[in-house]
Amino acid sequence: MKTIKSYKTLTIVFLFMIGVVNYLDRSALSIANTSIQKDLSITPTEMGVMLSAFSIAYAFAQLPLGALIDKLGSKLALGGSLILWSVAQAAFGLFSGYSHLVGLRILLGIGEAPVFPSAAKALSEWFDTQERGTATGWVWSSTCIGPCLAPPLLTVFMVHLGWRGMFILTGIIGLTLAACWFAFYKSQAQYMAQSGRAEPVAPLQPAAPRVPRLRWAAMFKERNTWGAFLGFMGVIYMIWLNLTWLPGYFEREHGLDLYRTAWVVALAYLFGAIGTIVAGKACDHLVARGMKALASRKLMVILGLVGGALFTLIVAFTTNVVACVALLCLTMFFINISSATAWMIVNTIVPSERVASFGSIQNFGGYLAGSIAPILTGFSVQQSGSFSTAFVISAVVAGCSALAYFLLLKEPVVKAVVLQGKVVAV
Repeated sequence: MKTIKSYKTLTIVFLFMIGVVNYLDRSALSIANTSIQKDLSITPTEMGVMLSAFSIAYAFAQLPLGALIDKLGSKLALGGSLILWSVAQAAFGLFSGYSHLVGLRILLGIGEAPVFPSAAKALSEWFDTQERGTATGWVWSSTCIGPCLAPPLLTVFMVHLGWRGMFILTGIIGLTLAACWFAFYKSQAQYMAQSGRAEPVAPLQPAAPRVPRLRWAAMFKERNTWGAFLGFMGVIYMIWLNLTWLPGYFEREHGLDLYRTAWVVALAYLFGAIGTIVAGKACDHLVARGMKALASRKLMVILGLVGGALFTLIVAFTTNVVACVALLCLTMFFINISSATAWMIVNTIVPSERVASFGSIQNFGGYLAGSIAPILTGFSVQQSGSFSTAFVISAVVAGCSALAYFLLLKEPVVKAVVLQGKVVAV
């Protein structure tokens, strides 16, 4: 039987790979943005709606799916979602009607919704507080490695297979990964059953008694829920603006061709990946030096949002292409520090059995804002003829979210309750 260390490594590898494929698939439309507009005679505003269809569906699927993930477990929830969204991705290459394509983007959003709450739940089971930051940083680096690989890789697919073939091929890749996930990954419950282990591998907090379903709704009465909800809005707004419009920005504002745009965007996302890894290492380092876990996460998430807002604001008033590339790389570095740290916060303020539910509430808030970003950006570009206003709006949203984290996020109040002669936390 494999050791606990082997399963921890396997967990990180699988979650990383699924995250990469997740972002390859959601990035495909932005890569094919210009080609699809020309091929199907779609306006920038209509493309903005199509881009936002994913994030709207993704956002509203979060709330019901969070509780379902906690019930089903990360293995079944994540594997099922991978199959669903891969089918939607492949089918996108087979249709031409605008309404059909929007519908498939909605299905893609629903299918991808369980991914990161499930990943957070899996990490909460396999890693304890002292090592979870680094593990989270590596897994969440996939949210940048995916978009980093997407421009050059998907561009090659599109050049040789057309945009339709690109969607079909990426869907097949996802289905193959789903088969491997079900064949080789084991949840902590499966590991414990096979090994005869009585205690969880990585207990985070004192075990809590089973709570009624109403407890899920009661989360909305807690200030930390609203801190994560409002704070994550700025994180996802900035990420989604860059994910959906960054290639179009370099093509339109700086006249870069498809290949140069692909490599510039890839560079920006490489800096984002470095940001997620730095965030994880920094949080674990601060905890090791005696800082409370939540305080370390709060510091890093605010730092990331403020840094991202500052460099985005400078980009809005910069015309030199080299300077814009450098500034956007720094923006992606800082905003992805916030992205990874936000999910560490989820694993810090709620027990393992509620991680997916809380994470889904956070994601719901983030993608409410994220769904607005492509539409507002498309409208702004169509009206003003440039991206400057869109970047200023993004910086303001990020600044407001940093304020929400600062004012609302507090150490959770732990109530001691005696259950069957033992003191537990609820």
